[in-house]
Amino acid sequence: MLNVEVRLVVSGREFSLDSFAAALVADIRRAVREEIDHLSSQAAGTNLELPKQQDLETPPLAVSKREAARLLGICTRTLENYISLKLIRAVRVGRRVLIPMRSVHEVVSKGISSGRRD
Repeated sequence: MLNVEVRLVVSGREFSLDSFAAALVADIRRAVREEIDHLSSQAAGTNLELPKQQDLETPPLAVSKREAARLLGICTRTLENYISLKLIRAVRVGRRVLIPMRSVHEVVSKGISSGRRD
């Protein structure tokens, strides 16, 4: 069995880990409450909404085959068939195959013409 004794000394005073942890948690709670109060006082005067995480990110220039298929509402295999028929543009980056968002938008706006006339 291993016995470990840890002593915490701050500015020459010895503290137990329990008292240190309790003081740390109390400080964190106080800081969070102050931040919440500060934000709520700002929001009271204005209609302040916190930005969504997605709004902070720049939109992707290209997506994976799986994500492109999800966005288009088709299965990955169908997307791969369209890529092989050169109906949807794809670019290779290293080992990954990416679909430019421009191609996804074109398919959504114009559709895919298979060239067949039934």
